[in-house]
Amino acid sequence: MSLFKPKMDPAIKAKAERPGVLVFVSVPCVSGLPVPEKTMAQVYYFEDHLEIDAGGTEYNLTLEKVQEIAIQTHVEQQTQAVSSVGGAMLGAAIAGPIGAAVGGRAKEKKIQSTTSFLVVSYTGKDGAPAYIAFDALYTPKCADIVKLFQKRPRQTGKIEL
Repeated sequence: MSLFKPKMDPAIKAKAERPGVLVFVSVPCVSGLPVPEKTMAQVYYFEDHLEIDAGGTEYNLTLEKVQEIAIQTHVEQQTQAVSSVGGAMLGAAIAGPIGAAVGGRAKEKKIQSTTSFLVVSYTGKDGAPAYIAFDALYTPKCADIVKLFQKRPRQTGKIEL
């Protein structure tokens, strides 16, 4: 069994293949843009800026304003107590009421859920810190954007806090 990639919209494909686009990803926007949560966004990484198309609007963010691009992973573990009706019935058939108690005893079941976000931290128009977050769990190409951003030369200078 193989995984099939859905066909890309021709307009999006044409934009992704423009000269200067270093990395293209299509990911759901989680927060930071005035669009509904989980709106699909196309992120185009250029040498000097990010271009984001989401909800029919195009957003441009110069990399001079970007402080950090990173992937943040959150792992959540839950423990549930579950009892086995089938185990209780089998225990009762073999050893009576004591077997039912042993076979139906509560067992711990651990559930682990992982979420990954592509987070772009930047300086907003008013000079305040801002961020945009995308759901990056199923898009490994988001790591390419992080690598490109980390490789670019950093500007040094005086920063007043």
